[in-house]
Amino acid sequence: MDPDQQADREGTGLMSHLQQQAFADARPLPKGIVRRVRPSDVPAVARLFLKIFRRADKPAGADLQNYLRTLLLASPSYNETAGTQIYEQQDGRIRSALLAVPMRFVACGNILPGRLLGVFMTDADREAAGAAQLILALRPRRADFAFCDSASPTSCNHLLAIGGKPVTLQNLEWNRSFRPFGAWAERFDARFLRGKAPGLPTLMRPLDSLLRRLLPQREAPDSGSLRVAEMPIPTFLVHAPRLIAHYAVRPLWAEEELFWLVSLAAQNTRLGSFTIRSVLDRANAIIGCFVYYAAPGRTAHILNVLSLPGREPAVLDAMFRHLDETGHVAARGRAQPALMAGLALQRWLVFRHRAFTVALTRVPEINDAIARGDVYLGGLAGEDWSRLLSDFQ
Repeated sequence: MDPDQQADREGTGLMSHLQQQAFADARPLPKGIVRRVRPSDVPAVARLFLKIFRRADKPAGADLQNYLRTLLLASPSYNETAGTQIYEQQDGRIRSALLAVPMRFVACGNILPGRLLGVFMTDADREAAGAAQLILALRPRRADFAFCDSASPTSCNHLLAIGGKPVTLQNLEWNRSFRPFGAWAERFDARFLRGKAPGLPTLMRPLDSLLRRLLPQREAPDSGSLRVAEMPIPTFLVHAPRLIAHYAVRPLWAEEELFWLVSLAAQNTRLGSFTIRSVLDRANAIIGCFVYYAAPGRTAHILNVLSLPGREPAVLDAMFRHLDETGHVAARGRAQPALMAGLALQRWLVFRHRAFTVALTRVPEINDAIARGDVYLGGLAGEDWSRLLSDFQ
């Protein structure tokens, strides 16, 4: 996560400018050791997080410590090999850490351990050797799978240097406006007023109403045949693996693990209310669903759009109509190959670079699947739900 880019949650990478110096200053003879994180390390890791990303050198509160303890050590897929690594100096102090969340994946018919690489932290004022050692320790040595969907340019370069493969299209974020003036007002408030004028989009409603009358929405050919409905979490746990089963590389999403991820994602209330909606056809069969943070009057943050193969345009259209009808000014989410045909049909939609997505594995079949875009990453199989991106101010 890059602290310089965190204000607008774009490019929150694995390594920031604070870590570039670590590579420049690293010495052949290490001053400490790289090891897995232990429960007793959580207070020190939490304090390091506050210092690097919140610019506050103080002990962390119970909320952050408990969240990190759950995130790093409580996953149903947790094992010591795929967990978080830290760099401990000879004096016992922790000055660098690379946070990771274990996630099991299905890859070309095989189940293998995976891990989401997230926040990378180095106290460059105190030591630099640990950063290089933590990155070098990521070099794939066996049949596993690691990935990062929040890498900065520097992070991306180092991950590619140790054998990473880019997942190029998912570097992009799409942003679809429903009420363009309201969406602009929300961005202006966030960037320049620091969120001090949350009612600013409301003042833009007359302009948006006029614009919508001048440029009425186009109805999709099958818009009347699809229905959006509330999707209880138990139903989502059953259908989510089915809706991504056609990807060669995808998260396993066993019920216990997916429920754990959903539970953590639901804690990120700063983005809105965690919500899941299904998309049903005329026969009331579920053809897709979408997971998002609902924030009527603001922007909806989309984590996942899941769909049966070939139905993505219809699912996207149903999702956008629902978000518009529920009063959102805009929606934003990650680009994926299967979504591009449906996104191209939308007006008032733009793309911009978000962050680099890179995968690390020594399995040739996985690298082939990545090259042809036959991989499902992002949302609950990514970092966008983490409270570390926007919370604990």
